[in-house]
Amino acid sequence: MIDDGIVSCEAINMGRLLYIVLASMSLQLGCSSSDSDSLSSSAPEYGLTEKPYTSLQQVWVPNEPSPEVRAMMDDGTFTVYQHPQYAGNGLGARLEGGLPWIEHLELAPHFGGQGTQRSSLAYILVIADPQIIDEESPIRMDGYANVYRPGGQLTPQVFEAHIRTARRISDRSSRPFDFAIIAGDLTDTSQKNELDWMITALNGGVIDPDSGVDDDPIPGPGNDYNDPFLAIGIESPWYVALGNHDVLHVGGFGLIDSTLRDAAQGDHLFTGSNFSKIWGGYVAGDTADHKVIFDASVMTPADPDRLPLNETELLQTLYDAGGAPAGHGFSLEDIAAQKGYYSVYPVAGKPIKMIVLDSTDSAGTALGSMGQMQFSWLHEELVSAADQHELVIVVSHHRLQDFDDKSKVSGEMVKDLLVSSDNVILHLTGHGHRDRKSLQTANGEGGFWELMTTSTIDFPMQSRVLELVDENNGYLSIYVTNVGHNSAATTLASKARQLAAGKLAFGTTFFDGDTVAFWEDEVQAQNLLLRVALPDDISSNLATISDWPDTIESIHTLSHF
Repeated sequence: MIDDGIVSCEAINMGRLLYIVLASMSLQLGCSSSDSDSLSSSAPEYGLTEKPYTSLQQVWVPNEPSPEVRAMMDDGTFTVYQHPQYAGNGLGARLEGGLPWIEHLELAPHFGGQGTQRSSLAYILVIADPQIIDEESPIRMDGYANVYRPGGQLTPQVFEAHIRTARRISDRSSRPFDFAIIAGDLTDTSQKNELDWMITALNGGVIDPDSGVDDDPIPGPGNDYNDPFLAIGIESPWYVALGNHDVLHVGGFGLIDSTLRDAAQGDHLFTGSNFSKIWGGYVAGDTADHKVIFDASVMTPADPDRLPLNETELLQTLYDAGGAPAGHGFSLEDIAAQKGYYSVYPVAGKPIKMIVLDSTDSAGTALGSMGQMQFSWLHEELVSAADQHELVIVVSHHRLQDFDDKSKVSGEMVKDLLVSSDNVILHLTGHGHRDRKSLQTANGEGGFWELMTTSTIDFPMQSRVLELVDENNGYLSIYVTNVGHNSAATTLASKARQLAAGKLAFGTTFFDGDTVAFWEDEVQAQNLLLRVALPDDISSNLATISDWPDTIESIHTLSHF
């Protein structure tokens, strides 16, 4: 049964509502105090399905275009921009039965079975590539079909739906998530307002996803992409890695400069580069069918909050974001040095180190990159973790194979360094907008699992829940469970999922349009059970701690919705 309303089927208690209202007022969101009061009292909360689910229970599967529709797509009579015709032409997604965990023993060939005294070491939410879009921005490039998303104007609602879904899962578990990590591409165009919307989704408050003037394409609250709405927040510590979209124009079309910053806040389509002249385009905010404007002579309302942030401003905004933990991994020293990488202990008092890398390319390409200074720092962090007998999780936006050939430190060099540290168990990434897994070894010995998480902006619009379980017999089990946002059928986020499935059929920068092949690859990398043999010193160190939770949430909660 689906909740068809905007108001959540779970009643909001007055205490939480008061908290959200006060938080939204303190965040200001570019509004005056009176404006904020008005928004807080009127903004609806988008609903979820009556029953929670992960991809263990049910999963959204993309529809394959019929031969007739594929022929229309191939000859150009049906284009990616004609999104009102998606459903009528059979494009979209459908719910099917869930996917089981696929067990992998490559790093535990002698695994003899689960231990009798199991401990849950960490309960983690992983999100990648939210790419929050201000669709009205004049520096958009929606004229380029690979950049264009038919549901791009709904990315704030989609990201908040993921947070709302995760929060519901966390609330139904025996404990909250230990932490959340977002593996880069927080925004699509590195704009201040896009980052503000993402932060508000994580912390709770009112999101007003409208720039320029106050547009209301479909009169009434909560029924179009420009309407304000309530975000309930994750209520778990959250961290981020930086991605190419956070430091480059639309992720790969040059560094943010003064010309681009001025254009973003202006009132005309940006035509300051060859790319924008060819592929310029933005969405008219006052149109219900989110019409793309390609005409540079058409004015769009200016907005100073569209300012693209440089790296210092980006880090400062994250540091000042509020919520837990303070600074979200960054320090004032990091900001002064423009240092976008850090290490933390995300589970308080426990020997689990998370090393977050900055793999963005200062040369202005979308590929991964690393300099010698960061590489030396990484080596020192790994040595320290080995000395302290700590488990290590590494996070970066890019996979190691997605590093630029011109990077001073190659992806292969990073891989060799990580493999040489037998306490590294995971490398979490985004960037590719799909779910993938890769075993990283050296000469068939040692190694770790590299997991790419799909984006929330493109189909299948999933996040991951990871749980590290100590079997107390020398082995670690890593449960990987994918979660699609549980949006009610009539919500904007649900509409966005159908549009994203339709776009999938046309192909993207990362995908050639073979829907069946895409989904077959997705299925193999979604729900996983990774067994890992622990080094003796790590296993002994974990055993010295007596207060690990003994409830395995993946078994007792996620698999029993």
